[in-house]
Amino acid sequence: MHKLSQTNYFKEEQVKILSKRGIKTIQDLLYYLPRRYIDRSKPLELKDTRVGDVVTFIGQVKNSNVIYARRRRLMVQVSYRGLTIELVFFQGIPYFQKILSIGVEAAFSGAIDMFRGKFTITHPEIEIMSGDKLIHTGKIIPLYKITDAMRKQYITSRALREVMYKVLLDYRDKMTEHIPIKILEAERLMKIEEAFQVLHFPMSMNDIEQAKSRLAFDELIVFSSLIRDKKSKREEITRSHIFEQDSILWPQKLVKSLPFQLTGDQQNAIETLRRLSLRSFPYGALLQGDVGSGKTLVGLMCALQYMEQGIQVALMAPTEILARQHYRSFIDLLFDFPFIQVELLLGKEKVADKKMKIDRLKRGDTLLVVGTHSLIQTDVEFSSLGLIIIDEQHRFGVEQREALRSKGQHPDLLAMTATPIPRSLTLTLYGDFETILIKEKPPGRLPIDTRLFEEDEISKLYMGVKKYVDQGRQAYIVYPIIDESDKSRWASIMADYDYLEKKVFKDYRLGLLHGRLSTEEKDRAMVKFKEGLIQVLVTTTVVEVGVDVPNATLMLIRNAEKFGLSQLHQLRGRVGRGEHQSFCILVKSKSCTSEGELRLEAMVESEDGFYLARRDLEIRGTGELLGLKQAGISEFKVADLRFHSKIAERAAAIIEQNDDLYRRIKNSKDWKKYPDDFRLLV
Repeated sequence: MHKLSQTNYFKEEQVKILSKRGIKTIQDLLYYLPRRYIDRSKPLELKDTRVGDVVTFIGQVKNSNVIYARRRRLMVQVSYRGLTIELVFFQGIPYFQKILSIGVEAAFSGAIDMFRGKFTITHPEIEIMSGDKLIHTGKIIPLYKITDAMRKQYITSRALREVMYKVLLDYRDKMTEHIPIKILEAERLMKIEEAFQVLHFPMSMNDIEQAKSRLAFDELIVFSSLIRDKKSKREEITRSHIFEQDSILWPQKLVKSLPFQLTGDQQNAIETLRRLSLRSFPYGALLQGDVGSGKTLVGLMCALQYMEQGIQVALMAPTEILARQHYRSFIDLLFDFPFIQVELLLGKEKVADKKMKIDRLKRGDTLLVVGTHSLIQTDVEFSSLGLIIIDEQHRFGVEQREALRSKGQHPDLLAMTATPIPRSLTLTLYGDFETILIKEKPPGRLPIDTRLFEEDEISKLYMGVKKYVDQGRQAYIVYPIIDESDKSRWASIMADYDYLEKKVFKDYRLGLLHGRLSTEEKDRAMVKFKEGLIQVLVTTTVVEVGVDVPNATLMLIRNAEKFGLSQLHQLRGRVGRGEHQSFCILVKSKSCTSEGELRLEAMVESEDGFYLARRDLEIRGTGELLGLKQAGISEFKVADLRFHSKIAERAAAIIEQNDDLYRRIKNSKDWKKYPDDFRLLV
């Protein structure tokens, strides 16, 4: 479609301002959707009208006079159904005198008032009747987001409505329909030109959501095509390592050494990953498992198949605490595999020690390395990297993931997360990945009792902490921030720790853990807590992942509304890992918002991570959830996966089944733009 600069809808300076808002073409303009609507379609019924009601009516000007009292004003008398309504104007008097001459018929909208027994409206919205077409009143009126820069160039909602009306008339027959009519009819979707007409000038409020669904469908069809294209390109790659069917001796040996049985979900996940590894092209898999479901063991079982063939495996974790936890777990689990060299590679290490580790990796002596972002440093090289495992994958950007991938010859990728992702997001973010779910938890785990309290009950709650510690249990007290601030209303760990240590828990062994401590200090605190030398660990979210202390059965979270649902769920997962009943106590402040209340209520309702993921999507939307802005989801102009999840699923299924539509989208002249602009160009 045409660039705005090639049309006469706007002046040159206006075009420049709109360009800065990303509105450069007619198509961009059509996608600049109203932020809200005002319903001015209802006729005025004076007998049912109350003072303050916003009304709309069509009347004829009977008289107009400028009154010079304490404040100069224009009074215009309008006849409506035999009654007289007075319009009052304090500004723009010459202009309104000119357009509202006697006999003029116009539509008026505004808040009704009563003055000396007469109905009055001050500064109403006016539209002079021209034929039978109304743009600014007498119907549902769109309001657009207008910036100060736009306003300075006289680009108002009114001005945009007038331009949109002209554009829809001029381009109605020039909009290309990319979706076959059969599909539109089957999905009960309106045509593209009708969708734009409805969104800018709806006849009823009910039609608006249907029109949004149509544009959302377009975006999600294109996105699904991108995902299919990505999968196709991966399938054209030949992996550098080809497995034999019987590469299962080491995994079987590990299973026999375990003091417990794998859950059914774990067994299915292991078999699925084994099957994927036998393909001729590299795979990407997303392993979703709730907190405590045993994902790490599944990852290790998968890794053993590679190591059995002499192929290296790298696991990247977002924090040093989690990396160390994985390293210790692997060392313990691989007790019967002393010949496997397992390495821990972190950012802050002695230069000589780090160099030796890197040399062993480069020679191929180390088969399994666990690390943080240090794994993607340029000096880290591998001999035969065949599998990458990324834990808590949403904490890494695409660039970091690809940087590690580039260190091997088309390695397989297993992304793991304890933050379940709703199906609609999985289809868009990880549509080119095989999705594997682990919902079962190891037998014997008791449900975690989650309760919500007010901040003014904190003294009573501290008594409860003491009660369970006296029974031999351990507890966490989690704070949202480290330092106190005049600008912040949140409880801080540094402001409270001395008070807790010297007053509240003076007869107990307290420990302190937060992000600004050195690695050695963090390790010391965790070791002491794990060994029972610390009874109450006062901490921040550094314990969110990678901490496994079965004797810790109580977690008290201050200012719980400060945390997101997934973060609260991860924190809660630090308890409930032993045989005793565990508790998660959420403490909210008086300033807790309604959105915060919804999150906390969801936590009390359920400890099912998949349910909480859906609620998180409903509450927060896609923009913030799981850092999706980095992933391009925020590029959607209309699609919102809180409301369009079923459309996302249908779009994905249609593109998988409809080769012609996939080719049509892929062969369009604007295909190269789609990765940065997911909407379907019209």
